[in-house]
Amino acid sequence: MKLRVPNGCGAVSHNGKLLEIAEDGSIHVDDDDWVFLSSHGFRPWKDEHAGLEIAAMTREGLVMRVMSTNLKTLQGIGTEDMRARLPAADDGAGPSEVEKVTTSQASSNIDGKAISAFNRHELFAFLRAKGVSVSLPITNDELRAMARRSLD
Repeated sequence: MKLRVPNGCGAVSHNGKLLEIAEDGSIHVDDDDWVFLSSHGFRPWKDEHAGLEIAAMTREGLVMRVMSTNLKTLQGIGTEDMRARLPAADDGAGPSEVEKVTTSQASSNIDGKAISAFNRHELFAFLRAKGVSVSLPITNDELRAMARRSLD
């Protein structure tokens, strides 16, 4: 598959191999490698008019295009291949120890001092356990303030 190299990219290495960038700014890879390289800005080779079309798109249009591209890519990958590509940490084994502890803490008596010691992950888990929804972007200080308000 022929891919367009992102602007400013001077070298490409994938799966331990250095890939040669052609004079026209393209590389050739196996179709399966497109999934991984797309997250780094590589795009299928198209004429320059496609780039102009993308440059004129609104943010919402860009989001829809990316989602559509990713969905088409995922539909072309077999179920077992998807399982093999996912990291072992994302095996859906359930909540982490931090989340378990923080969930149990949410039902006990927590004070502002304890909330001050929570890291970002613990703050999200605490707020989730309290049923408080959070919208990103958000700072840790804002998370702590929300957690303190949830104590009232």
